[in-house]
Amino acid sequence: MQNSVILITTGVVSGTRSAQRKTSVLYGAALSRVGLTGVLYTGGDPHFLAQCFDGLLLSGGGDLSPALYGRPITQPASAFDFERDTQELALIHAFCSVSKPILGICRGIQALNVFFGGTLFEDIPNHDATTHTITTAPETNTAALVGTHFQANSYHHQAVDRLGDHLCATAWASDGTLEALEHDSLPVLGVQWHPERMTAGLCADTPADHTPLFTYFTKRMPKS
Repeated sequence: MQNSVILITTGVVSGTRSAQRKTSVLYGAALSRVGLTGVLYTGGDPHFLAQCFDGLLLSGGGDLSPALYGRPITQPASAFDFERDTQELALIHAFCSVSKPILGICRGIQALNVFFGGTLFEDIPNHDATTHTITTAPETNTAALVGTHFQANSYHHQAVDRLGDHLCATAWASDGTLEALEHDSLPVLGVQWHPERMTAGLCADTPADHTPLFTYFTKRMPKS
């Protein structure tokens, strides 16, 4: 799987002469630690991209529009990246349609939950720029990759509320906040923490080394 290539989603930000695409360099670096190559999303037909790439990494970022899960928009439009919302949901649909693996990180777990019909808590306390203990459900992909208990970073103020269809909760923070989910039949895994910032020799917000989480792509690759 050394030549497997993973598509990494990006946010859209304003620029001096044109809008720009951006995301953390740590995603690509973490993928390279397990022999994978990351390529940043810049546009294109989702179904064509799902045929070209071996997996999809939904990166972290800002809030999804609450209109996507039936809630009123109470913040200014500038608070949301509507283009990214639309593109990521289309990418999730395309990669799921060909059963290729998806790993959602922070905003990514929220996008997955919304895609499958779930909702989000729009603001929760004590989860932004902190660390806390996470407990995983036994006999799940999440537990197999990262263990049963660990300290995780936390850079979010939103979280999964009602689970989407066919999704299973697989990890929780000590206050009960859902921190990971998996699909019951598709190769879909989402985590609320940032494993790219918990990677030995790269970035270490906590002592836990979550480099193995990125091997989810190789473990769940469709067999040729």
